[in-house]
Amino acid sequence: MEKQVQQYITYLTPEYIYIPFDNQELLTINKNRLVYHNMSLGTKDDGSYIFSPVSGQIVGLKEMEFNNKKRNTLVVMNDYKDKRERLNPSRNINKTKKSDIIASLQKYNLNKKINSKTTLVVNSLYDKNYDLKDMVINYESYEGILEAIDEFMNIFNMKNCYICIPKNDLYSAYAYEKYINAFMNICLVHSNKKFKDSTAVFYSIEEILAIYKAIHLDYMYDNTIITIYNGKSTIVKVKLYTSLYELLKALKIAYKGKKILVNNKEINEIKDFVIDSSIRSVIIKD
Repeated sequence: MEKQVQQYITYLTPEYIYIPFDNQELLTINKNRLVYHNMSLGTKDDGSYIFSPVSGQIVGLKEMEFNNKKRNTLVVMNDYKDKRERLNPSRNINKTKKSDIIASLQKYNLNKKINSKTTLVVNSLYDKNYDLKDMVINYESYEGILEAIDEFMNIFNMKNCYICIPKNDLYSAYAYEKYINAFMNICLVHSNKKFKDSTAVFYSIEEILAIYKAIHLDYMYDNTIITIYNGKSTIVKVKLYTSLYELLKALKIAYKGKKILVNNKEINEIKDFVIDSSIRSVIIKD
């Protein structure tokens, strides 16, 4: 009998998004302050590019709290149209130069040191109450993930890939086992401890989806999945840089007077907290 994975909610139309930046001098904002979806807005201090996950207008600057620290952000009022500067046609990877693929990976901060001797390790996490992101991605996108991994390995002539899934994540294992036999060099394992940094490169499941979008369409991966637990688990696909306050308010999840933990770390000011791809769980306790 086929297993049924828990459904998730989508919230991809926030009223405002908060795009983090390091130095205002490194931003490239046009005079009318309009932005397009996937538009480059400048670079961070480390040279990586900053992209907008929505189209709309920059209405101000505000210091906001992220997973690790407070950061300055561009506040963009969403026009709900996701307008683009241009439509990028899907690439034929077999006819695309390797240098162009590497450039796209670098552009979206997905490039790592890889050669033909590198082992690809794709990490998948799972917690039946507090962190269901990877389980949902695996169950929903297992075919695309396996095909993307196979394609990625071929580009860099890698010989082996191991998808590391916890033993108790039966949903993910069930999904992959339906299709993985078609890929001789991709295996499921339950531990990544034997792999060394010197011989392996590590990506998350969500990064594999981002890689596919980057190399095929030259677009950013503009959403993420989080699990909100307040006595029951609610899985939400949310646009990057959405405020946690707006999300909880939209989902009508009570939080006032309660303790809020994000990735198991308590936060004090929910109205200033921004969701990015590092956020996996939000726990609300009395």
